[in-house]
Amino acid sequence: MTRLLTFALAVVLSVTFSAAQTTSPAPPTSPLNIARILAARYPESPIMSYIPAVAWSSSLRLAQLTGEEKWKDKPRRDIAAFLSGGKPAIAAPYALTSLAGHFAFVDLAAADGNKEAAAFARKAADFILDDAADGTVKFRRNWTDDMFMSSTLLSRVTRDTQDERYSRALGQLLTTYAEKLQRQDGIFMHAIEGPHAWGRGNGFALLGLAEALTHLPQAWPDRPRVLAIYRKHVNALVPLQSDDGAWRQVVDEPTSYRELTVTAMTTAAMARGLRLGWLDPSVRPVVDRGWAAVAARVNPDGTVRDVCSGTGAQATREYYMTRPVVNGPDDRGGAMALLAAIEIAELTR
Repeated sequence: MTRLLTFALAVVLSVTFSAAQTTSPAPPTSPLNIARILAARYPESPIMSYIPAVAWSSSLRLAQLTGEEKWKDKPRRDIAAFLSGGKPAIAAPYALTSLAGHFAFVDLAAADGNKEAAAFARKAADFILDDAADGTVKFRRNWTDDMFMSSTLLSRVTRDTQDERYSRALGQLLTTYAEKLQRQDGIFMHAIEGPHAWGRGNGFALLGLAEALTHLPQAWPDRPRVLAIYRKHVNALVPLQSDDGAWRQVVDEPTSYRELTVTAMTTAAMARGLRLGWLDPSVRPVVDRGWAAVAARVNPDGTVRDVCSGTGAQATREYYMTRPVVNGPDDRGGAMALLAAIEIAELTR
């Protein structure tokens, strides 16, 4: 009798455990669960800027990946304030960091068929096109930041309008910036006046290249050169990854702290390169370690750790090494971590 009861209990426990295994949710650190946490919180300040736009765009992608329409609500609501005129979409003082925010308008147009959002984005792209002799864009600062700000908007508008004015200007900007700022070893300096390998500055360069390669056609004349710049940059960043998977505030300085935004941006750009076939599969462990480092810096309430504060271009290495660190709620860190989560989820689907 005792033997029979023991057997019965073992069967019940086995069935219960099996049921728990089949019905338990995804691990809390899964890319989609972390994306949900971050999309629910960011942006906290829905201003016209690239930072909210990264969160808006990533939230729209989260809705598409999960089939959960609620993730479109915040981007729709925040962007509607600009479309209605309640907030100015293009306003002085003009800056690429602000105007780049229109790239999320393109993504909203794709998600909802919102023609008004698409028209706003094209107006912003026209506004930054330059008639200067070098054929790039207005409001540039000649920092690697410009590579991301220009590419996010101009690549999407080119794709949707087939107007090559935008892709010509973008190709000129990306290739001339690489000539000036990419070192022989493949790493980018932040600027001529800031000749140091700032982490987020390298993230801006790599993601800017990836955005152009994503949205512009195979026949884009500058594609071979931009792809070569991207691959050279990836090859340079791989050996600089720290033992926990993160990249550093100054990527080639071993004593520099391990920073979230460069890690998220680099992980996202490499994950996309793997998914779209630009990189060899041997890079996958690097991407997985990068994602582990991002996930470790996102708290259950959506606050983040190890985020470099806003940074300009300065001459000394000490300036970049000693930038204040944000630990807590942060729109920039949250948006970039959200982007990385989406790219990893796409890669692992």
